[in-house]
Amino acid sequence: MHGIIMFETNNWPHEDWPHEDKHYHRLHDHFKFNDQGACWRSIFQIDNFYRNPDEVRDYALSCETTTDKNKCGDMIGSRVYEKNFEMECNLKPVFEKLVKNDVWGKNLRQDGRGGFDATEWDKLWTNMPFICNITYGKDFAEREDSYNGKLVTYHKDHDKHRWAAVIYLNKPEECEGGTRFYEFKEDWPGFEPSEKDAFTIEMKYNTMILYEARHCHGAILNRDMFQTKPRLAQVFFM
Repeated sequence: MHGIIMFETNNWPHEDWPHEDKHYHRLHDHFKFNDQGACWRSIFQIDNFYRNPDEVRDYALSCETTTDKNKCGDMIGSRVYEKNFEMECNLKPVFEKLVKNDVWGKNLRQDGRGGFDATEWDKLWTNMPFICNITYGKDFAEREDSYNGKLVTYHKDHDKHRWAAVIYLNKPEECEGGTRFYEFKEDWPGFEPSEKDAFTIEMKYNTMILYEARHCHGAILNRDMFQTKPRLAQVFFM
């Protein structure tokens, strides 16, 4: 690995969408903050994100995991949660360019969160840990049994954040499922989004997905998946 820096990304132009490994998805969603009651949500998908994905994967698998609720919230499985200075140095400027794109501004202004804030951004990345979700099918089964068979993975991450991202670290032969994005009505108590109408981004090794933290989404999981190798997903909350 001589000459390769941990968390170094491949070189791709930030301005051009789409462009080879870069994909832009624009999805309709319900929205309670404008008169139309609807909006367009953006998703950036970048394949072949890391120059050194094997090194990042090996690092994730070498770390201790935790199920501490303060670090894991309500996720299914366990989580690596470690401070890593290389991640801040190499990924902060990459994500900064992505979140400064104009596509995010309208929704963030209308729902009151506001757009990019340099002071908040610097503080966030100073304290940004390396987070990797590790989930087996048996973890899903245990949670599903405790919920009497009624278990969903969809959720939002917007309580404290504007954006969220995931990077798949499963090797190609391990990949199954992916992430679904849903239309969701926040002001309808008990609302259940449609699986049929959800938009799916399939799991692919070394693919990064960036989206609004308010965009309802969920991992595709069931008890029959990831029997011997876990689902490995590096996640960011920004």
